[in-house]
Amino acid sequence: MDEPTKLQGARAVGRVVEHQQTIYQGPLPQPEDFAAYDRVLPGAADRILKMAEGQATHRQGLERFAVRGDFFKALMGTVLGYIAFAGAVSGAVFLLFHDKPIESLGTFIVAVGSAFGPKVYVDFIQPRPDARRDLTDG
Repeated sequence: MDEPTKLQGARAVGRVVEHQQTIYQGPLPQPEDFAAYDRVLPGAADRILKMAEGQATHRQGLERFAVRGDFFKALMGTVLGYIAFAGAVSGAVFLLFHDKPIESLGTFIVAVGSAFGPKVYVDFIQPRPDARRDLTDG
């Protein structure tokens, strides 16, 4: 067998670079860093802890406000939907009593279609995502 050819004056150069990185995420520093803050500036650890507690209280207040707002929007949508449906049905009955059967029927059909159409669409017409495909994609 032939030996591999070596270039004249070539040297083997190799370097190993090691990089270590620690990432920490959260409202409070790691315990070692927390103690170092207090050594550098006495009372800093307590100030950092109070800041984190204040931030948590603020965030929880915002989340509480958002949840209440979402509930109120959903409730108002339901209430206003029932009021609109009752108004349309009342209009259909009014038209029927005043010898306008075709207009009454049209108003009633529009009211019922508006009230139950979205539910029928979601349950029977709207294409459903394939559950098997969702399991293999994730």
